[in-house]
Amino acid sequence: MTLSSQLRLLWRRALGSPGFTLVSLAMLATGVGANVAIFTVVNAVLLRPLPVADSERLVILRHAAPGLVQLDELPMSDALYYLYASESRTLDGVAAIRDGQASFTGRENPQRVQAASISASFFDVMRTRPRIGRAFTAEEDRPGGAAVVVVSDGLWRSRFGANPDVVGRVVDVDGAATEIIGVMPAGFAFSRPPADLWLPIRLDPAATQLGAFGMTGVARIADGATLEQVRAELDALISNLVEILPDQPAAPVLASAGLRPLVDPAREVVVGDIEAALWILLGAVGFLLLIACANVANLHLVRSEARHGEAAMRAALGESRARLVASVLTESVALGVVGGLLALPLALLAVRLVVRFGPQALPRLDEISMDAWVLLFGFAVSVVAGLLFGILPAVRASAAATANMTAGARGGTAGRERQFARRGLVVVQISLALTLLVGSGLAVRSFGRLAAVDPGFDPVDVLTFGLSLPQRDYGTPEARLGFHRRLVERLRALPGAVDATATSTVPLGGESSGSGFSIEGRPLADGDVPPVFRTKLVSHGYFDTLRVELVEGRPFDPLDGERDASVVIVSQALADAYWPGESALGKGIRQGVPPEGEEQVWSRVVGVVADVHEIALHEDPPEMVYYPIPPGGGGGAGDEPLVPAAMRYAVRAANAAALAPGVREAVSELDPTLPIPEVGTLETLVALARGERAFVMVLLLIAAGLALLLGSVGLYGVVSYTVAQRRREIAIRMAVGARLADVRRLVLTEAGGLALVGAALG
Repeated sequence: MTLSSQLRLLWRRALGSPGFTLVSLAMLATGVGANVAIFTVVNAVLLRPLPVADSERLVILRHAAPGLVQLDELPMSDALYYLYASESRTLDGVAAIRDGQASFTGRENPQRVQAASISASFFDVMRTRPRIGRAFTAEEDRPGGAAVVVVSDGLWRSRFGANPDVVGRVVDVDGAATEIIGVMPAGFAFSRPPADLWLPIRLDPAATQLGAFGMTGVARIADGATLEQVRAELDALISNLVEILPDQPAAPVLASAGLRPLVDPAREVVVGDIEAALWILLGAVGFLLLIACANVANLHLVRSEARHGEAAMRAALGESRARLVASVLTESVALGVVGGLLALPLALLAVRLVVRFGPQALPRLDEISMDAWVLLFGFAVSVVAGLLFGILPAVRASAAATANMTAGARGGTAGRERQFARRGLVVVQISLALTLLVGSGLAVRSFGRLAAVDPGFDPVDVLTFGLSLPQRDYGTPEARLGFHRRLVERLRALPGAVDATATSTVPLGGESSGSGFSIEGRPLADGDVPPVFRTKLVSHGYFDTLRVELVEGRPFDPLDGERDASVVIVSQALADAYWPGESALGKGIRQGVPPEGEEQVWSRVVGVVADVHEIALHEDPPEMVYYPIPPGGGGGAGDEPLVPAAMRYAVRAANAAALAPGVREAVSELDPTLPIPEVGTLETLVALARGERAFVMVLLLIAAGLALLLGSVGLYGVVSYTVAQRRREIAIRMAVGARLADVRRLVLTEAGGLALVGAALG
């Protein structure tokens, strides 16, 4: 029989038993569709190269300093950037990146965009050039260089209508007239979230600070070099840091803290901790496919019994056992491929739901899409599924066809073997389903523990947004401070507003900074590493707005930043660590380690507040030092108070969602040239902090639920078929006096036995 004639026969058989065909296809589409959907995510996030040329040779440069206990990981400083760029022979280019946001004004109103400040070497390291125009030159990347910008393909299309003559146009970036010199290709992205524009970082090699870890380092491994060689070379450079950079005051401190480089492939850093969870999800849907295959195999076993006569006739006519097996496998593989085709729309829908509702913290979320590898995977899974559910029915059919069909004893044995096979498949289904159920239960418990973590503040009904004041209009600390105060007062005056505040960062906002500190009465011995605390600038009303508990002392008042004496508020964890068993009020603390002979000027602790999860919910709250805006006592650069241009604002209201338009209006009334801020909520930040675990938990629960459903269907099918086969026996039992309850007990005992065996194995 030719393949075409066999396929025509299969088509007629499918039409002749539509119930069998539809049920089989539904189960296969569910199993294959789930696998294709999860593989689409795995392929985009884990397997697909980063959207830059030769990305496997890109590495991220980070650092660890075990002695700085509050900082698990350090990025890169400008001094280290110049050190690696000039001394490394295993790296073919090093680039520095500082991610942030900027106010951008093109043909329309100003808007807030993602901006990356980069060194001129960045595009060379990425092996990517602008599609229109050019990249920065080294001269433009120096302090005082020309104001230029390269824009993304998305910004070029949305703000300039994909006008090819955009190069040379002058736009407003953070209040400065800036010339567009290039447009990047579509799909180019490295930062998360993707940058809308790139500006020169303009580092000054004559004024570097080794301890100013404020940028991301990315490099390309030189041809002929290996990752291990890069690590060894940078280790050697860092181990001689004091000798190489003798003019850097931080060199001895960092050497004492055990500073060492962390050189990792860029893809691993971008993916982060989600890799293991995605492989677990792929394994879970693999279990789901096995359950579906077991169900379909059971259906085939039942169907094959009705076709034993046909198989015996074919064997009698001389068809070999191998040909009989191949015939059944061809039918099952064809059914599997059709099920795979039906699975594609389901998988596409599932992928769209993942992209739409997946956690924003999921790396490369915007790159998730089906490609040729996904389609090839779907085809392979469909074929393998067909072989899996077809092999047992094929072997059974060929064995029955070649057996002596007139031997009654053999017929009884064959019947028992078929019954054992069907029951074995049900046991496999139940054990796999319960394994998935237990795994999803563990995920639920893990998420439950995370959800039960008290963040240390009340995120309900709190709006938050950020602004960055342009240097052109707010070049002095007084101008910036005046704007911050006026805006906070306007926010407090909004109808329904309870309180408002300004701060350098909001909890769980993905922004944090740390610094070394000196503690009054605890001088550091030679070689000791100063403690590192997280720092934050806040206006008065911050702790009331976020409802952070005041444990001791008082909050900041409006005059704290204008007094000669500097004051701070510290977290409970810091107070317990450095002043255990006593009050922290009045204790002295200051940033940095003052040189010998310098007058000791201490900031006095006026309050202690409860610990807040600033970085992540699954990490311990950091030891925090809060400063008022501006810090008192001449804090800042020289005699100027420290008042950042970029600030975050928080507003608590009875109905926070209804207040968003009023917030935007308040900003526009104060300065119509500022971009309209994107207003979010603290509840959203908390949800994002839990997002990855919630994402994994939900998908595991869906897989476990489907597995349990398919397992239950399989159990029902076997029991109902057994009852149908034993109708005569059941009728005789009832005729000789068995009650209906006894018959039910008999059937349920058999079903329960299968379920218990499956549960024990699972």
